Amino acid sequence: MHQIKSIYQQFREEGYVILPQVFHGKQLDQLRQACDHVLGQFTAEHDAQHPGQDFNRMSHLTDSRWHHDSREHLHTLLETIADPRCLGYVEQIFDGPSLFYSTQYFVNPRFSSKEGNWHRDVQFLTKTDEEEKERIASQAREGARGIQFQLALVDNADVEYVPYSANRYDSPEEYFIRKADNGIHNRDEGMPNALRVELKAGDAVIFNPNGLHRGRYSQKNPRRTLMITYSPQTFPQYTNWSFQPWFLEKGYMNGVSPRAQSYLQEFIHTYRDYWNSKR
Repeated sequence: MHQIKSIYQQFREEGYVILPQVFHGKQLDQLRQACDHVLGQFTAEHDAQHPGQDFNRMSHLTDSRWHHDSREHLHTLLETIADPRCLGYVEQIFDGPSLFYSTQYFVNPRFSSKEGNWHRDVQFLTKTDEEEKERIASQAREGARGIQFQLALVDNADVEYVPYSANRYDSPEEYFIRKADNGIHNRDEGMPNALRVELKAGDAVIFNPNGLHRGRYSQKNPRRTLMITYSPQTFPQYTNWSFQPWFLEKGYMNGVSPRAQSYLQEFIHTYRDYWNSKR
């Protein structure tokens, strides 16, 4: 008899979970409007500072500087971060309470197209292959220290992932593509067992960033994907991603639901001293 895996079991074993229609209808439309409201301002600023240069993502959509004219879109973003339809899955996987970490918005480039580079996020946090192997093995035993919740706001198939890769190191074929010869092959085709994740608007994919993955950045294929990253509440990460001192501004969360405020207060409590120490 075929037994369906739980969300927890699939994530721990395969490293990813696809979630159909997390948001739909009016709420999905409002979320895209909120993200595109920020994107429009970011684009104008980016083009003024870096004319002719492309980009395919932006970070920190909740920064108050994007929301001076209206709080409506900020409220939509904060409510989404703390929405039980996101947190329910995330906290099943963590097997405990989560902590907000960061937001990014992935968009299609305007001037050129390219395949992304195959990588594991852990490689950017370590200096040697041995250190990377040790960190992968440690997190395989203890559980993920970060989850990327990617919510497609339009139909999209720009993420590739290698199932079952998050808890082990590379095979020789995988290593050749990802790291050999100083990484010159890392945009190559032919990654063994790679899965292209196809999402409809409103679908989400959660994956373990220690697994082998990459994005596709196509000028012609629309991409609007909101990524919310969470960590376990017991494992805060003091980085530029979590440095969000605008949460301390007076009245920042005025009008946000008590449920969302309660969840985000833990984020503020955890990082307040870190933010103040760097100001």
